Amino acid sequence: MAIAITLVAGAAAWGFVRTQAATSEGALQNNAVNTNNLLSEHFGVVDMYFGTTTSATFWVYNTGSLTYQTFSVRLYGSAGLINIFYNYTMSGGVKTDQVYDLRSALASKCKTAASSYESPLITATTVKTSNAQFYTLTIPPTTSNCPSFGNTITSGVTYTVVVTGSYGNVVTYSQTD
Repeated sequence: MAIAITLVAGAAAWGFVRTQAATSEGALQNNAVNTNNLLSEHFGVVDMYFGTTTSATFWVYNTGSLTYQTFSVRLYGSAGLINIFYNYTMSGGVKTDQVYDLRSALASKCKTAASSYESPLITATTVKTSNAQFYTLTIPPTTSNCPSFGNTITSGVTYTVVVTGSYGNVVTYSQTD
């Protein structure tokens, strides 16, 4: 009887340890893949220009060893009048690009659909290795409690884009209009 109890307890302990080892192995593999992707994601913003008083266009050049996709972009000016953030939300498995006014005191930060204010859609466009992609961001029109919306790009002000890749790398680029 004692031998049977010992064997059952030993089998249960062995099963538990085996399950925990498999879980640890899976976590280690995921971390290794994510670290490899982070190290393989290389991109730069190579130029920016201001086509209108309400839009900024910048180029992202992919020098990494994998296809690049933007996670988010922040555009702000040194005068403090513009501070907008382009990102996405997920609802029911559907990704929708959004634009936020980071200067707003509202809890929603004036969140609005970005499809009319970015071309192409930032988080839906991929850039293959050794290729460039230009993005145009447009400042949304005036809305109450949204101090950045409706402002215009002003000559003599330095504007900065902060581009975050899908694996966490961040590139900052500034240029004066």
